[in-house]
Amino acid sequence: KPLIFLLSKVLVFLAFLPTNKFIIKMSMLVRSLVRNATRVQTVSMARPLVRQMHEELSAQDFDNKWKAFFGDESLDEHAIRRGLNDLFAHDLVPEPVILAEALKACRRVNDFSTTVRIFEGVKDKSPDDATYNYVVGELKATIDDLGLSLPEELGF
Repeated sequence: KPLIFLLSKVLVFLAFLPTNKFIIKMSMLVRSLVRNATRVQTVSMARPLVRQMHEELSAQDFDNKWKAFFGDESLDEHAIRRGLNDLFAHDLVPEPVILAEALKACRRVNDFSTTVRIFEGVKDKSPDDATYNYVVGELKATIDDLGLSLPEELGF
């Protein structure tokens, strides 16, 4: 804060000087310093909050967390989509057991389009076709049970 106060005083002082290119450039420089000082202070204050909210989970706990989330019968289509967005934000291909729960949740709320998006997300996250085919193979019973279609079957 002392730096910002000092810079604001310099700005006031520069405002009363005769205007020429040098003064204008100095004024712009000081303004950018004030903005950057404020921005850096804001970011450095927000970073510890993110670290405190971050939780480390084992692979099994991660799977259980998402199976419980999608298994919740009170979820609506917006909550399911939000959960899928959070799930696919991780740097991994979700396990088929998690995806099976997500597909069942979509069926509960009759959201067919989201089931197609799930398969598109898996295809996008998969490093190769073998991984995608493995996940689809593991989900084949769920796909048949729920009467779902893959994006390839729909022409996507």
